[in-house]
Amino acid sequence: MRLPDHYGYGALFAYSGVDGENFHGRDFVAVTMPSPVTLRFDANVPVTLSAPLPGGAAFTCVLSDLIIAEGFTAAFADGETVIGCSSVPPAVAAGEGGARKTDGDLTLISADGFVYALALSGERFAFCRAGNEPDARSKALRALALDLSARVDEILGYYRRLPPCPRPEYERLYYKCLAVNRVNVYSPQNGVPCRYTTPDRLPHRHMWLWDSMFHAMAIVRYDPALAKDAVRAVLACQRADGFIPHMMKSRADVSSITQPTVVAWALYEIYRRDGDLAFLRETAPAAAAFLRWFAENRDQNRNSVQEWYMNFDSVRCRCDESGMDNSPRFDVTEPVDAIDAVSFFVHDCLCLSGIFTILGDKTQASEFAARAKASADAANALLWDESVGAYTDRTLSGRLTGVLTPSSFLPMFAGFCPPRRAERLVRLLKDPEKFASPFPIPSVTRDDPAYGSDMWRGGVWLNYNYMVSAGLRRCGYEKEARALLEKTLECVNRRFLSTGAVFEFYDPEDKTDPWFLHRKGEQPTPPDYRVKMHAITDYNWSASFLLLMLFGD
Repeated sequence: MRLPDHYGYGALFAYSGVDGENFHGRDFVAVTMPSPVTLRFDANVPVTLSAPLPGGAAFTCVLSDLIIAEGFTAAFADGETVIGCSSVPPAVAAGEGGARKTDGDLTLISADGFVYALALSGERFAFCRAGNEPDARSKALRALALDLSARVDEILGYYRRLPPCPRPEYERLYYKCLAVNRVNVYSPQNGVPCRYTTPDRLPHRHMWLWDSMFHAMAIVRYDPALAKDAVRAVLACQRADGFIPHMMKSRADVSSITQPTVVAWALYEIYRRDGDLAFLRETAPAAAAFLRWFAENRDQNRNSVQEWYMNFDSVRCRCDESGMDNSPRFDVTEPVDAIDAVSFFVHDCLCLSGIFTILGDKTQASEFAARAKASADAANALLWDESVGAYTDRTLSGRLTGVLTPSSFLPMFAGFCPPRRAERLVRLLKDPEKFASPFPIPSVTRDDPAYGSDMWRGGVWLNYNYMVSAGLRRCGYEKEARALLEKTLECVNRRFLSTGAVFEFYDPEDKTDPWFLHRKGEQPTPPDYRVKMHAITDYNWSASFLLLMLFGD
């Protein structure tokens, strides 16, 4: 078992809801910082735990809750306690606003209404957080007596029980992705009745609709119960009218917009791997209600081609409902019939029709098959631009926008792209002036005036690479589908081995580490998301799609 062993900036270090209780909204979560082991626990006042190891110290394990280096080990024991040993005594410090007190081998930091305690005993240390000084003091001293070796064995045992890596050349990346899945799980809380997943414990923290579905599709390959929880958690926040918010801070504190319709896809994939009919019966009505809500509320011109809600007052995030926040697709002055909205809708309707067929409900199976056909036919009639050989958005006043992005390929994924059109789309995919970048697929064509690396204005996103590959395969382009996934794995793995990170998005030119790509604005040097949010590290859907690529079908 070759574990990730690159230590650097940006990895999450935290206690997982897989193991027990953790704390959304008052997280005890660290980001790894260089020089050579520094764990920055981020809150309004950051607190750092540092071990000044000798230069060149070799690391053998850098996981989300366990770090092992020459002369140093640190492991999470519970949601607010790290235990370890270090050949060099570690130290704790606080940013501006923190108060420090030392009492022999015990150091106390007061910050943000918490008290952090570092206790030392020989080479052993314990670092914890509590609500007051007596609790922090006693908790740290008790933690010194915990069995570090047993906890290390427990964490490593988790990975040993998982399926072995299907591709040995990507083994370190594989276990990194499993660790990213693991760290980004919360225990039941805030009105959510089961464990749930987040894109990243820092800086996002909350639960997102399509992110959670993507996580579930990967997690079901090794933990079906957790995958089902990830879906149930989102559905627990669904309104009575079928609407599902795009972001949920708690069951009661949710956003007012939604996200792409991928719930039925996730349900179908979970069933395909697990065969749990009871879970389908439990969740299919919620997926049906969501699709009916979307059909009713995201088709204002009633032409069966869905639109997204757009915020025309925003400069850098006009359409976060689509998930493609700052895409040049939305540099328009009116709403658009959106090729991704209709493609996701058609695909999910077909998935749900299949689910109701499995459940023996012919009436609802026919309903969603008919909805899929009506929207597919309308999209083929209204959104194909013969002059460029691709699907594009269409303004409600009737103008095709001509902006080409990976969403232009989604009709292949959704199953309504005719063969002649698929052939033309594949030509675009292979065109170096369009989508054939060194790291494909850019989120806008290389000859578009907006092309760069700023999120959806050029950056490569792994969810789309996976869906485009699935569409290629569906249309008979197996060789091209396989080549796209292989190139994606190769490019991601190279960045991972040099940085230790799995990123939110990547440079289509394959030259720049994603920390330094623009993310709705220019990034500072060195990278620090507290100064300016960079491409997020330990990003859960990137890890999930990498796992899907490695697992294969």
